[in-house]
Amino acid sequence: MYTERVSAPSFRPIQVLPEAVARRIAAGEVIERPASLLRELLDNALDAGARQIEVRWDAGGLEALQVTDDGWGMSAEDLELCWLPHATSKIHTLEDLDSLTSLGFRGEALGSVAACSRLSIVTAREDSTGYRLEVNNGRPEAVKKAGSPRGTTVRITELFHEVPARKRFLKSPSAESQLCRKIFDEKALAFPEVGFRLVIDGKLRLQIEPQTLGQRLGQLWGSPWDDTTHLREFQGGDSDAQWTVWVLLPPAHRSDRKKIHIWANRRPLQEFAFVQAVSYAFEGWLPGGAYPYAAVFLEIAPHLVDFNIHPTKREARFRGADTLHRALVQTVRAGLQRTVPSAPLFQAPPTVSELPVSAPGLSFDSEAAEARAPVLRGRAQLPSTSVWDNDVTPAPVQPEVPYPFRYLGQVLGVFLVVEKDDILYLVDQHAAHERLLYDELRSSAGQTQELLFPRRFWVEPEVLQQLKLRQQEWETLGIGLRFPDDGVELFRLPQLVAEREGLVIEFLTTFVKPPEDIEKDLYATLACRSAVMDGDPLAPQAARDLVNRAFRLENARCPHGRPLWVTLTRQELFERIGRLV
Repeated sequence: MYTERVSAPSFRPIQVLPEAVARRIAAGEVIERPASLLRELLDNALDAGARQIEVRWDAGGLEALQVTDDGWGMSAEDLELCWLPHATSKIHTLEDLDSLTSLGFRGEALGSVAACSRLSIVTAREDSTGYRLEVNNGRPEAVKKAGSPRGTTVRITELFHEVPARKRFLKSPSAESQLCRKIFDEKALAFPEVGFRLVIDGKLRLQIEPQTLGQRLGQLWGSPWDDTTHLREFQGGDSDAQWTVWVLLPPAHRSDRKKIHIWANRRPLQEFAFVQAVSYAFEGWLPGGAYPYAAVFLEIAPHLVDFNIHPTKREARFRGADTLHRALVQTVRAGLQRTVPSAPLFQAPPTVSELPVSAPGLSFDSEAAEARAPVLRGRAQLPSTSVWDNDVTPAPVQPEVPYPFRYLGQVLGVFLVVEKDDILYLVDQHAAHERLLYDELRSSAGQTQELLFPRRFWVEPEVLQQLKLRQQEWETLGIGLRFPDDGVELFRLPQLVAEREGLVIEFLTTFVKPPEDIEKDLYATLACRSAVMDGDPLAPQAARDLVNRAFRLENARCPHGRPLWVTLTRQELFERIGRLV
């Protein structure tokens, strides 16, 4: 470990740094490595209206990096100015920052790279003479005439050659090449109407013509994005903002958020709030700890976003970010609801009267329902055992009025085995019961009941403060709280959970997610803790009614996103054992 004491510097007067020194220091803020240089050059090419762009780099851009476009090009006068600090054609006044539509605007890119590399620019406008400019680490040569088609070619060599302190922190050529490729892909995805050509170390690696965004996602990102059967596009927006979200449908997922990408006005952003919004939208379709594949392309009015808060433009500040967040969640959820849920297996009403699906404490008053046994009431209150427990050869007894399936029994303590139309279903009894309870709770929202004996409890000061701040949110869900003597008193609950105050109190004191998740998580927690569990034996009649109601659900997933059943067809089973179908 370095422990040598640094001696106090000698006293020197304050002075303004020489321009060459200041420019090289400032260059590092914008041009950190070849990848950041490539980002700036691509921004300039796209802002110039390019329809075809060629990118070349050698040794990860450490030896050379070149971008050629067929955009508008520059005049000789433009070329003389373009490499100077803060020289730009994209803004002229402070007010222009409120109406930006270009990718680059500060005029820092060429000035920064010219200060710390060998820069060569060849450019021409339509039907005009071409010109060349050479700048060697801030020392320009005279602009010369040069033959060139319309557009601009910018070539950089010897990056940071005269700034060794910066160069020693660069990575290996292969690592820098990977970072450059990431920038290339981000820009190509944001502009699918532009053709791109990529040459690495002298070899053509990629050539893509103008195409749709869905096609470009598949070509650039490959598997699993090239699976068009599971790729979907959801759109939403208003007069100030519009967004397109491309997703891979469940069950495709990852264990991290790295494949949720955000663009705003075609700029890739590290915007966690929007990544979080997409993750929230998939809750209920993916299990806990699983995250989707998604790409969000947001177009927003310039006056509602500020990209001028970070030199690399990787971050932005949005006005009304909370509104955008909620709207994005709604767009994705609505799209998933239209696309993912399979139609109910049974559309018609069941041929026998329904049994209520209730958890302990979820009471019902129908005498007729009470007379029909057994009734699902949750774990430890279910009579009988599996049909297969007492007979090696399954001979299930069918109900007097048949169901449109054949119930065979319970296996492994959790799966209900059902046969229908040459398909074998393994239904997860806990997940199915949990979903039914969850839907029942949500449908009865607003029906409350005063507790005969209010429950008083005490919490840590910080938890107490959170409960007070969210008091109105709890009231909306039918949960009434008072705060006497620095304690908490629970005096009202939703009618269906009036006898589960202990579970509600546990939820209130441990809930830490954002407000929009309160209702969903409360009902999901109550349903999960009240549903039949793994290992709980089900009476045949109770199992049949559970399966019957589960098969009529439009969203056959539990509140946490797990599927309620898996299937095995006759053909799949025969193929697995090598039998001819």
